[in-house]
Amino acid sequence: MESETTVLSRPAEARGWFTRPAAVLLGLLIGGALFGVLFPWFPGGAGMRESDASPWTLSAPRDLSYESVVLTEAARSEAADAIDDVHRRDDSIAEVQIAELARQLELIEEARADVLSASARESRIRSATGGELSDEAVTALGEMPDTDFRTLGDEARDILGRLLSGSIAAAGVEATREQAAELLPVSLGEDQRLALTELIAPLIIPTLVVDVARTEERRQEARDAVPPVRVTRERGQLLVVQGERLSAADIELLDAAGLNPSGVRTTHVLAAGIVSLLSGAACGVYLFVARPRALAGVRRLTLFALLLLVPAAAIKFAFPLVLPDVDRHFLAYALPLAASPIAAVVLLDLGAAVLLTVLLSSIAVFVSIYLPFADAAGTGQLETSRAFLVVCAGSLAGLFVAARANHLGRYLTAGFAAALAAAAALGTVWLIDPDRRAEDLAWIAGAAAIMGVASALIGVGFFVLLSRPFGIITRVELMELAQLSHPLLRRLQDEAPGTFQHSVMVSNMAERAADRVGADSLLVRVGAYYHDVGKLVAPTFFVENSPADVDPHASLDPLQSTRVIQQHVIAGVEIARREGVPLAITQFIPQHHGTRLVEFFYRRAAAEDPEIDPDLFRYPGPKPQSRETAIVMLADSSEATVRASTDRSADRIREIVDTIMRDRLEEQQFDECDISLRDLRIVAESFVATLTAVYHPRVEYPQPTAREIEERGGPRADLPPAGGQLPGRLPYDDGTSGESEEDAGSRPIWASARWRRRRDG
Repeated sequence: MESETTVLSRPAEARGWFTRPAAVLLGLLIGGALFGVLFPWFPGGAGMRESDASPWTLSAPRDLSYESVVLTEAARSEAADAIDDVHRRDDSIAEVQIAELARQLELIEEARADVLSASARESRIRSATGGELSDEAVTALGEMPDTDFRTLGDEARDILGRLLSGSIAAAGVEATREQAAELLPVSLGEDQRLALTELIAPLIIPTLVVDVARTEERRQEARDAVPPVRVTRERGQLLVVQGERLSAADIELLDAAGLNPSGVRTTHVLAAGIVSLLSGAACGVYLFVARPRALAGVRRLTLFALLLLVPAAAIKFAFPLVLPDVDRHFLAYALPLAASPIAAVVLLDLGAAVLLTVLLSSIAVFVSIYLPFADAAGTGQLETSRAFLVVCAGSLAGLFVAARANHLGRYLTAGFAAALAAAAALGTVWLIDPDRRAEDLAWIAGAAAIMGVASALIGVGFFVLLSRPFGIITRVELMELAQLSHPLLRRLQDEAPGTFQHSVMVSNMAERAADRVGADSLLVRVGAYYHDVGKLVAPTFFVENSPADVDPHASLDPLQSTRVIQQHVIAGVEIARREGVPLAITQFIPQHHGTRLVEFFYRRAAAEDPEIDPDLFRYPGPKPQSRETAIVMLADSSEATVRASTDRSADRIREIVDTIMRDRLEEQQFDECDISLRDLRIVAESFVATLTAVYHPRVEYPQPTAREIEERGGPRADLPPAGGQLPGRLPYDDGTSGESEEDAGSRPIWASARWRRRRDG
């Protein structure tokens, strides 16, 4: 025999979701998806670049010492640039230039020999020398006698050869050209001297060229002689000032300090993977160990994953935009991250909401540490503390207030609670912040208020939009369905009043019992209200709605009557779907009868044919899938049986309830729900107490006194005899007589002595 707390069974669907493979798969899927979210890539996260203005005044977060590649290269380049070029003489230059002079002289001589006009001859001479000669020189070359021209040519070759035979540097070209004028024969006329000078000058060029190999060798020697430049900074020492243009050395310094990360770091990828796997493992372990019914099913698990991944993505991409908080506006803490736990506690359960809070707090801490420029302002530890405390405190405060919310105003209260908790967390860190300022308190209050109110609004939006697609009903919807003015309940009151009264009684019994065993009492109450709506199809075929002297089943055989009775389950589901009743409530309609027999008609049929198949008389089911539907099943049977019994003493009521409990166990109606023997015992005790209170014995009231008779206007013929009551009438619970409204209405108002006294003043 199992212990009292042993669960008789769990729903078949839930058992499949709480296995080890399912938990491992969930952990891997959530871990993989979370890794995709937390992968260390950030929009615009390339870091600060050379010539950018520094957005912050930055100090060294720790002692730094490194060999600066930038400064070392600058020093070595400076040493190399100090080495002059190494030159060597190139003898081929003189040969080339002398050959060029000979070519020009030959062209000039050809122009002189042709019979041309003076202008044509001068044009050809100027063209032969590349247009470098002046008009006077061109005229002199064209008109001088042939002997003078030949003498001029010889002199030009001799002078150019002597000049180019020396070493001429680039800087000495002009001096060499001036030297050429000094070598001209004094016997030449002025025009001839001019022509010879202009002819030679362009051909005088440097004969020394740079020895590239030797020069590079000497410069490399100079570079190698410069040692590496080591940069050291002490912790807290100023690195860059806000607004100043950053040099390459500044960028290198920030990189070394870890204040200017760029690209994807392998260590960060590994860290993100570990955090993701740990978060996924936490989800899988929770599913396997806690076995929360709220997470049984693909849709529920998908919803849980969305409530984790969406805010995680918000943290990942929003934090880099607002942290580090150099301006001290606390915008990072205005993010409505408490919306996810608030929505989770409404759509799933408290455990899932708390787990989400822990995971989101951890993710916020991790992102605040590894995001770019995490400690750029030197406040990394404070930002990390704020991130954890705000997300954790705000979410816990909001979800605990929203956990039992039964109207929309409660969710706004949850938002205010989240705001107060976030403000308290920020205020706590502010007190230990060495840079705190009085104006910070206004920003803290604003950020916390935005966080709380936005979390409430987004949380409400979450469960309004997601509850139906994910097959979840919220407490607010339950409260709306619990209103007796609901159209479906109003129809039940008008068309099947007996069934309505039965449903109200069942709901009272089931709600109290559910509360005592820790089940969802509000869900039970609403489910009990709607469990018999199928009787609207043919209300008079059910005893509570038909006159006492009329038997609607008299003309039907047992199987036909069974079909009519069974129809209220099938029709009830259809009516509920048509009226938009959520699945969580609709499930009470088929499950409150499970797969039981319609015993009354089966036994009547079996009396006529003992071999008749009992399955023809069974309800379609399924059996109860939760404690809530199981409690309604027991309440329905208990109330109906006690109502039909002529003996409603406390002992008889207890006997009826115990018999029903035992019968349902023997019928194995609880094989697919997680109700325990201890729960059944508590439920039975609650039913007995409620039914005994409803059907308690009535007391007889004594005969009215003479004063009462006088105030009523005298004796009445319909008053009961002394010490008795009117035949067939019981006294009311409020202590009045058994006089009905019809009786009171038959006596004129002016017949009342009390009325006459008021009239006469």
